[in-house]
Amino acid sequence: MGSDVNGGREVVLQILLGVLVLLCEGSQGEMDVSSVNIGAIMALDTTSGKIARTAIELAVADVNRNTSVLNGTLLNIDIRDSTQNALTGASATLEMLRRGCVSIVGPQTSVVAEFVAHLGSAAHVPIVTFGATNPSLSMHRYPYFIRMLPSDTTQMTAIAELIKKYRWRDVVLVYADDDLGTGAIPALNDALTAVQGRIVYKAAVPPQADASVMQKVIEDQLMRLETRVFIVHMHPDSALILFSEAYKLGVISSEYVWIITDGFAGLLNSFNASSLQSMNGVLGVKRKISEVNQTRLKEFSARWKDRFRSQNPALQSVELNFHALVAYDTVWAIAKAIDYLLRMELFNGNFSVASTSTKFLNFPGFEGGKQLRQQILYTDFVGLSGPVRLSHKKGEPLEPSYDIVNVVENGYKVIGSWSNAEGLLVSLKQVVNWGDGSKEVPRGWVIPAPGKILRIGVPWERGFTEFISVKPVHPNASAQNQNYTITGFSIDVFNEVLRRLDYELPHVFIPYGSGNITAGYYDDLVYQIYLQKFDAIVGDVAVIANRSKYVDFTQPYTETGLVMAVANIDEGSSDPLAFLHPFSPAMWITTLVFFLFTGAIIWLLEHRRNRQFRGNPRKQLVTFIWFSFSTLFMTQSERIVSGLGRAVVIIWCFVVFVLVSSYTASLSSMFTQREIVPEIQSVEFLINKNLPIGYRQGSFIGDYLEQQLNVNRSVLRPYSSVQEYATALSKGPNNGGVAAIFDEQSVAQNLFLSTGCNDYTKVGPTYRTGGFAFVFPKGSLLVSDISKAILNLSESKEMQDIRNKWFNTNKSKCNAEHGGVKSSSLNLNNFWGLFLLTGSVSFLTLTYYFGRLLYRFGHRKDNPSHKKSFSTRLRTFAIYADQKDIPPPKRKRYEIGPSETTASLPCEITAS
Repeated sequence: MGSDVNGGREVVLQILLGVLVLLCEGSQGEMDVSSVNIGAIMALDTTSGKIARTAIELAVADVNRNTSVLNGTLLNIDIRDSTQNALTGASATLEMLRRGCVSIVGPQTSVVAEFVAHLGSAAHVPIVTFGATNPSLSMHRYPYFIRMLPSDTTQMTAIAELIKKYRWRDVVLVYADDDLGTGAIPALNDALTAVQGRIVYKAAVPPQADASVMQKVIEDQLMRLETRVFIVHMHPDSALILFSEAYKLGVISSEYVWIITDGFAGLLNSFNASSLQSMNGVLGVKRKISEVNQTRLKEFSARWKDRFRSQNPALQSVELNFHALVAYDTVWAIAKAIDYLLRMELFNGNFSVASTSTKFLNFPGFEGGKQLRQQILYTDFVGLSGPVRLSHKKGEPLEPSYDIVNVVENGYKVIGSWSNAEGLLVSLKQVVNWGDGSKEVPRGWVIPAPGKILRIGVPWERGFTEFISVKPVHPNASAQNQNYTITGFSIDVFNEVLRRLDYELPHVFIPYGSGNITAGYYDDLVYQIYLQKFDAIVGDVAVIANRSKYVDFTQPYTETGLVMAVANIDEGSSDPLAFLHPFSPAMWITTLVFFLFTGAIIWLLEHRRNRQFRGNPRKQLVTFIWFSFSTLFMTQSERIVSGLGRAVVIIWCFVVFVLVSSYTASLSSMFTQREIVPEIQSVEFLINKNLPIGYRQGSFIGDYLEQQLNVNRSVLRPYSSVQEYATALSKGPNNGGVAAIFDEQSVAQNLFLSTGCNDYTKVGPTYRTGGFAFVFPKGSLLVSDISKAILNLSESKEMQDIRNKWFNTNKSKCNAEHGGVKSSSLNLNNFWGLFLLTGSVSFLTLTYYFGRLLYRFGHRKDNPSHKKSFSTRLRTFAIYADQKDIPPPKRKRYEIGPSETTASLPCEITAS
C-alpha cells in the first residue's frame, strides 16, 4: 500500500513539474569559470525564513572573503521565496536550474522540499536542507536530498524518552495539517510504542489558522480530553497563536503538560516576554549548540543582529537561533565540497539535457552532480552549530543531540539533554517549572472530565449474590423511577480500591438487565463499554482474551483459574474385604513368609532336644505350622527348651506385638473414618464417556469447554446458582443431572465446595484463566491506578476482612484438593527394620546351631572312616541331626502350670 501511494505521488509530481517546465522555457545560463552559482529556497514570509536568509547571506559573504576557500572563485547565491507553497517552490527551483545553480540550500519546509527534492534528483543537483524534517524525505527515495539536521524520527525518540521519564503514557498530538505535522505522526507513534506509550488523540490545525480557529481547537477538542499531555509540532508562527489562546483559556497551568518540538523550541530566544509568558512551564527539545566556538559565535551573532535589524526594522526583538546557524553551516558545507573538487580538478559545472535521468522532464541536468553530492556527504568540519559530519548512507547528521528546555517566566532554562549515545539525562539540580509555579510533576490526565460522573455497570443475576446482589428498593416502581440496593464482594472491593486512590472518582452503579441471565450475558455486558453506554463494569466479570480486544481489564482481584467439581462416593462403607486394607499386599506376603520362616527356625533348633517337636512326619508338620501361627495369638502350648530358640522367639514375639498393634490401629481408623473418593477422576473420562457437564449460565465457560477442551456442546448444561449445582450433581448423569461442574476457582471454592466438602470435591488440573477483574474502555487511564490499588489491597488485612464477610472463611473449611479422608495402607517401608531384625537374629542362631552340630558330629566316638563317599557322609549327618538328643537333668526343674502363666507375656517360653 505504501509503495502504491508513493508511486502515485511520484506521477503527480512529474505531471506538475512537466507543466512548470513548459511555463519556464528560456535559455540555459552559461557557467562562468570564475564563479559558481548556488540557490536558496525559503519561506521569506515567516520569521524563521527571514532569520535564515540573513545567515545565508553572511555565509556567502564569509566564503567569498576567505581566500583559503574556492581558490579565488566567486560564490553566487540566488535566494527565492517559496511562500510555503509547493508549486511556487518548484517553479523557483526550475528557474535556478536553468541559471546553472549547482546546489540548492533549503527548502525550509517539508511540503516544498518534496517537490524540490524530486527536481534535484532528476537534475542531479544536491538539495541540502536546513529545515525540512519529515522522515519520508530520505536519501533512499531522493538520492540528491541531504539533510543538515536530523529528521523528526530522532527528536520524537527524545520526546518519547521524556514521556517515559515522567511516567506518562498517553499523549495528544497537536500538529500542523500539512507535511510538517502529518509526516511526524508515524515517527512519534513508533517512538512512543517503544516506551509503552501511545497517541490517544490527534488534533490537526490548518497551517494558516488564526486565533478564532485555535480557540475552537482548544475548547472543542483539547479541553474535553482526559489526557493532559500535549505535544505541539507546528510552524512557529501558528504555535505562538496556539499558546496565546491556550493561556487566555487557562490551559497553561500545572494540570497540563505541553511539549514543543525543535522547530519551535529553537526559536525561544527570539520571542518577546509576552509570548514567553503564555508558555510558562512548557517543555521542549532543542538542538544542542556546541560550546567549542563561543568566541566565533559571539562575533557572528553581533554581525547577524546588525544585518537582520537593518533588513527587518519591525522585528527588533528577534534573536539568532540554531536553525540560522545550521543554514550558515550548510552554505559552508557546499563551498568546502566545491573547493575540494576544484583543487582536485574534478569539478564539472556544465549542465546538459542529455545528462538527466528523467526523460519526461526536459530540463538541464548537472554533469558534476554525482561528485558534488558525494563530497558534501564526506564533509567534516566544525561549524557554528557544532561538528558537521554526515552519514554517507542516510545523508543526515551522525551525532545528533538535543537540550531539554523548560520555559520559565521571560526565558527558558536547560534541564537536561538527550543523545543517541547517552539517552536522556535530566539534571537533578534543575527544578522543573510545571506552570503556576508548581514543582509537582503533573499526573498527565484527569478523571473524570469536569462535572462527569462515571456510569458503572453491574451484572444483575439472581444466583451467586455473594459477588453482586441487586435488590430493587421499590419492587412495584417502574424501571425509570426504580432505585436499587447493590452490595456484594465485588462492590466492597471496588469501594476499598477507590479509597486507596489519591483523587475522587464520582460514580453511580447501574444494573444491567433484569436479573434473568441468558447465554452470552457477560459478553453483552462487556460490549456495553465499547458502545460507550457504561464507563466501567464492576462485578464477577472474567478476564478472557476475546474481550480484551475492545476493553481493558484491571489486575484480577480474585483467584485465577477454571476448576472441575464432582460428587464424592464413600468406598469404605460396603467393602467386604475391608479387613485386608490395613496392610498392603506386599506387607501381607512378607508377614506370611516370616511366620513360616520363624516356625522353621524354631523347629530346627528344637527338633533334637524337645519331645514336642518330635514324632512322625505328619505330626512334625502340624506342629511346625501350628507353632508358626500360634505366636500371633499367644496360645502356643509347645515349650522352648533351647537357649537359641528362646532368643529367636523373644525377638519374633516383639515383632508380632508391633504388627498386631499397627494392624489394629489402622483397621480401627478405617472403620471410624469415611473413605471418600471422587466419583469422576479426570476430565478425559468425562469427554470419552460423553457425560453431561454443568457450567455457569451466561459466562464464557461453555464456549471455553467446547473450543479449548473439545467438549460436545450437546452435553453442556447451564445453571444459575450454587443450589442448582448441588441438585444437578446429586441427581447424577443418569437421572437428569450432571457428572461435573465447571466454574471459576473463586466461585467453586468459596461458594460451593466450602459448604459441601464431604459431598463434592475438586479434581483434575486448574485451567488458567484471567480471574475476575474490573472493566474499563480501551486505553482508559484509570486502569493503571486501579490495578496498583488492587495489588495494594490484596496484600492488606482489609482484603481478608472482605472475604470473611462474604464467604464465611472463618468457619471450618475442607481441603480444596480432596473432599474427604482416605486412610492409606501400611507397607513394607514402615516395617522393613523389624523384619531385618528378626531375620538377622534367626539367621545367626541357625548358623551357630549348625556349626555346633557339625563340630559334635565330627568328634563323636563312633566316627566313621573318612574314606566314605560325600553322599554317604551327608546321609549319615542327616541321620545324626534327626536323632533324639535329650540330655539328663542337671538341676531341679520347676514346671509352670497353666494357672501360673502370666498374661503379660506375649509368648510362652518354658524350660524343660
